[in-house]
Amino acid sequence: MDDTRSDPGAWQAFSTVVSPRRWMRHLTWRRAMVVFAVLLVVGWAAAPAARAVSLIANVSPRPAPVASRAGLPVSPVRFTATDGIALSGWFALASSNAPTIILVHGSRGSRVDMLPWARFLYAAGYNVLLYDSRGCGQSQGWSIALGAREAADVLGAVRYLRSRPDLTLKRFGALGVSLGAGEVLLAAARAQALGAVVADSAWADQQVLIARMGTVSFGHFAVPVLPYGPALVDALIGARLADARPIAVIGQIAPRAVLLIHSADDHNTTTPLSGEQALFAAAGQPKAQWIAPSGGHVGALDAHPADYERVVLAFFAAHLGTP
Repeated sequence: MDDTRSDPGAWQAFSTVVSPRRWMRHLTWRRAMVVFAVLLVVGWAAAPAARAVSLIANVSPRPAPVASRAGLPVSPVRFTATDGIALSGWFALASSNAPTIILVHGSRGSRVDMLPWARFLYAAGYNVLLYDSRGCGQSQGWSIALGAREAADVLGAVRYLRSRPDLTLKRFGALGVSLGAGEVLLAAARAQALGAVVADSAWADQQVLIARMGTVSFGHFAVPVLPYGPALVDALIGARLADARPIAVIGQIAPRAVLLIHSADDHNTTTPLSGEQALFAAAGQPKAQWIAPSGGHVGALDAHPADYERVVLAFFAAHLGTP
């Protein structure tokens, strides 16, 4: 009968192969690989959820803006969007007989971002309303809605202005930048009270953003993920992101006026120059566009302030009247 114990060398070799310490190391390595694989799959499956939340959450600090630093005489105001969200802002009254311009900031911004526009409009004699969109600044909410619900904010601003007794002239316009540019177009298609709108660096729809939810990038590689991201975003914001399409409604603004402003070198993937061209083609008359030679995304005012102010003021004067 063969017995490794009768051969010391064979026993040593056998004990080396099957020693408890070596076996435990092997088992631990296998467990680590299994755990790693499980975590990898869980992370891959959870990636769309993490992206969905990151797209809309606005958890950055929101310090209260200081009115004395605005550079114009603003008063704090509060009003509600047409769907009940409480909004905070500033109002600067130039004259009760002047038109009023509503200013709408971009993604995760605040009213403070729109002060450069407010200052030149107020200096020209227009009243201005600046406010924090939902989920931003001092307004209600922990998230933005990527343009799917913010038109209700603009419509709420119009309703609020119409209720102010110190405005004897109920003539309103709007100017929005980036995400806010699409919002004012969506709102103007529904609000006859908006007589003229300016959309600076507007988006035509959110298809690029929706498509981007289908993959996760690792360097130069894009890995497909489970396709529930868009549905989760819709559930979180309470609206269908795919339905937020300024390109589909811009033609409904006519016969009220639209001015589209864009920089020729806007490389933002959601606001390409081709999107502005499609919007302009879809808009009805009266319409105008100004393509700044440079400035990048929402940078035309900084890059070409004199030309920017001239174009915007001439547009509002033509369609709302001179203050």
